[in-house]
Amino acid sequence: MTTISDVATHAGVSIATVSRALSNYGRINPTTREKVLTSVGALHYSPNRSARNLRRNQTGVILILTPNMTNPYYASILTGISDTATLHGSAAFICNTLDDQDRTIAALDRLRQHQADGAILLSTDTDSTWLDDYAADFPLVLCSEFLPGHDIAHVSIDNRAASCDVMRYLLGLEHTRIAHLSADNTYQSTLDRLAGYRESLIAAGITPVPEYVVYGSPDYSFSSGKAAAQALLDLSEPPTAIFCISDTLAMGAVVAAQEAGLRVPDDISITGFDDVAVNEVIRPQLTTLAQPCYALGVTSATALFALIGHEPTPLEHVLDHHLVIRQSSGIKTVRV
Repeated sequence: MTTISDVATHAGVSIATVSRALSNYGRINPTTREKVLTSVGALHYSPNRSARNLRRNQTGVILILTPNMTNPYYASILTGISDTATLHGSAAFICNTLDDQDRTIAALDRLRQHQADGAILLSTDTDSTWLDDYAADFPLVLCSEFLPGHDIAHVSIDNRAASCDVMRYLLGLEHTRIAHLSADNTYQSTLDRLAGYRESLIAAGITPVPEYVVYGSPDYSFSSGKAAAQALLDLSEPPTAIFCISDTLAMGAVVAAQEAGLRVPDDISITGFDDVAVNEVIRPQLTTLAQPCYALGVTSATALFALIGHEPTPLEHVLDHHLVIRQSSGIKTVRV
């Protein structure tokens, strides 16, 4: 029996694109639609009507899949999604996946069981191509992360440009020994921030130092940020600035520096990423790249409800970011 995957392969497009072409669901190029319909005829494919019928009988529930409910970055996003769901008369069911694929699949299978109308995923590894199978039959939106080259709606900032903004600021403070405290995951945001870091150094005529790139845990834990920063400070020629890809990692780095007897920012500058609420109470307050977290949640939910209602919505939503300069960064000084 011919499957939707067979049609996608024959037409040279994704499964999600085939689904949209057959149901007028979402935006699709007319030429691509014609290509899909030609393949459907050539393969004598009969669409699965049952999955579409599930969508028409709405449950009034959406799923939010988050990798770590304790990470403060997700709090405002979850609030934005929940508030928007309420405005649409729907309830939001939060699933804590711990970034485990089996947990994620179990949660998404609620769509197949007609227990929810759509899902928003707050973390997606770049190898999660299996999500195409769900996006083909159900409304999905990826928030913060996305799968390049896949027709699944996503909402994020431009992480590469944001990383370059942080680096431009640190380079402007005369730092040349800048480290990058990343995370041991394969999120697109992680890859883009690392790319922006390296590109900025090269553009400034500075050769990247492999030892200056270290990794915290996949979930950006405080303790892993502290341990990674300690490794940087133990180098024979330690960095004068550390660009961390999350505020939680940066908080760990600040503590590591303080426990090593260093003053932040007099002896070492540390920057974060996200601008979570706790920045208002820690000392020194973090210089950080602010993401519009609440707006990310609202935009993701708005896009999801558009898909649920078979209304046109862009596949890509890129929101603005901005650098917030606080107390944890300063011009490079000579260490004694």
